[in-house]
Amino acid sequence: MNGIWKSWTRSKFLSRFLRTNGMYRLGLLPSSSGTGVGMPAMVARNLKVMLIISALSLCLASCGYHFSGEGPGPKPGLVNIAIPVFDNKTAEPDLGAIFAAALRQEFMQRGKMKVVPVEDAQAVFVGTVRTISAYAVARQAVNVVSERLAVENRMFVTLDIRCEEAKTHKILWRDPAFTYSKVYQVNNNPNQPNPIIGFENREAALHYMAREMSERIHDRFLSNF
Repeated sequence: MNGIWKSWTRSKFLSRFLRTNGMYRLGLLPSSSGTGVGMPAMVARNLKVMLIISALSLCLASCGYHFSGEGPGPKPGLVNIAIPVFDNKTAEPDLGAIFAAALRQEFMQRGKMKVVPVEDAQAVFVGTVRTISAYAVARQAVNVVSERLAVENRMFVTLDIRCEEAKTHKILWRDPAFTYSKVYQVNNNPNQPNPIIGFENREAALHYMAREMSERIHDRFLSNF
């Protein structure tokens, strides 16, 4: 009898504690009196709460997500921007022109900003192609004993890109080490290597990277506009 009394006492204390803290009113536990929310209703309510929280999380992620980068971003009223040829610190020719042209095209195709000459711009994008490198990611054996030729390379490009006010040179946004990579085919037949194919694929990969990086620069720059 003493054990039953203690068990009943603990049960009543727990019930009173939960009721005092509002657990029954929230529908998180079924009411022992039958007047509260039952288990099916509790499960349904909890599912609704989870769906609402998930929906809110998705909205916040889509509306409030900001990419990395430094600076306050563009100011209201910014319309005219300039994108001169980027500086090129690599031995690869024409990289500065390729990446600047891709960024100009991105801004001309998307949004309301106008690409104008530097002397007419409110803000200027200043870019530098810092590095370019390629590493073999796939090799294949050839007829020569103990020799394996690269069939795929991964190419990396790093930019230092910033946007600054034309008059004050105040930095509106910057990423000093924006890096992107792309895999391209070097040889389609290692037994009969064709350097022209590798060169053409490399050029195509460079232009692809310029477009992809320009799209990301555009979106990151305008992410808090």
